[in-house]
Amino acid sequence: MRRARLVAAASTLAVVASVLLPAASATPAVASCAATAGSPVIEAPSWGQQRMGAERAWPRSTGDVVVAVLDTGVSAASASLQGVVLPGTDLAGGTGDVDCYGRGTFVASLIAGQPLEGTAFAGIAPGATILPVRITNDPDDLMFTSELPALLARGITAAVEGGARVIAMPLTSSSSSAELEQAVQAAVAADVLVVAAASAPTTDALAFPASLDGVLSVAPLDEDGGTDPAQLGAVPDLAAPSGGLVGAVPDGAGHVTGAEADLSVAYAAGAAALVRAERPELTAAEVADRLMATADPSTAPLAEGMTSDPSIGHGVVDPVAAVSRLDPDSVAVASGDAPVLDMPAEPDERPIDLALLIGIGLLAAAVAVLGPVLGIVSVRRRRAGEA
Repeated sequence: MRRARLVAAASTLAVVASVLLPAASATPAVASCAATAGSPVIEAPSWGQQRMGAERAWPRSTGDVVVAVLDTGVSAASASLQGVVLPGTDLAGGTGDVDCYGRGTFVASLIAGQPLEGTAFAGIAPGATILPVRITNDPDDLMFTSELPALLARGITAAVEGGARVIAMPLTSSSSSAELEQAVQAAVAADVLVVAAASAPTTDALAFPASLDGVLSVAPLDEDGGTDPAQLGAVPDLAAPSGGLVGAVPDGAGHVTGAEADLSVAYAAGAAALVRAERPELTAAEVADRLMATADPSTAPLAEGMTSDPSIGHGVVDPVAAVSRLDPDSVAVASGDAPVLDMPAEPDERPIDLALLIGIGLLAAAVAVLGPVLGIVSVRRRRAGEA
């Protein structure tokens, strides 16, 4: 998986920016538990669900693996998620299977929502089991705090310990930390695929953990088939639908629409669950390679002179192709297969260091040459004075 050259100074700048900048406005999928009880049933599938077409993969795989959702919890009371939500964990204590904010439930329903009578809505991997890990009750409260990387790290650790094979992370931080990087590395070592949103929490910020090695980074796709590069805080590996989606509410059988950029992780994580269930012998890295190798090119018009769109990475996730198109032994994605999208990075200080060393060397050489000369001149002047 490709990665931008993101280094410590960029993270430091992001931390400073996160303290100084006001929180960006975000529209939650669901405002509160009380507001969802009477939500209407939406009969038609969203464009995103239609674009995925995952039902064509279900004869081969419904994604019978554990998928962790790290966000606001996942409600076990949602009709679309009946019987598929584990107790999970709340980092503040208790279980994670209650969700008043609603975004975690929305994401989980896009992954594992069950087909119900009276609606065409269903998740991409209805055979998956959801492991909820509540990081926060309200993402807006944590978006720009220095505590977020550590909380994300704890969430990843809880997901791995809970038996997740795929981790979906819509919640992003503008900075990283040693703890977060170690948690991602531990997940990779445990053969768990971390799927994270490439969308930045605010303009010109970075997105973590999507920017870390070993993480499958997912860009938000609009209905026109494109992505706004200004939304991105990490180099994307894939893109998936994010705007105008239909998802389940925490209470009852109703639905709401959601348009947050980080909802794209749900479809990518669901596709990963389909592949992991169909091909259990594949490692997490091989599953990621398969998703990238079978991705669809963008349907959005390209700028003049462009042959591909770097803002969607290898393309739009295609769950059906990922499950059925390629022999697993033939899938390999080279780092240069997708176009490069430049991201913020620390200026390279090596030229400055080299110039400093050269300057010191020249000064030493000048001293070595001029020292004896100045000594001779001094002696001659002293002798002339004595004469």
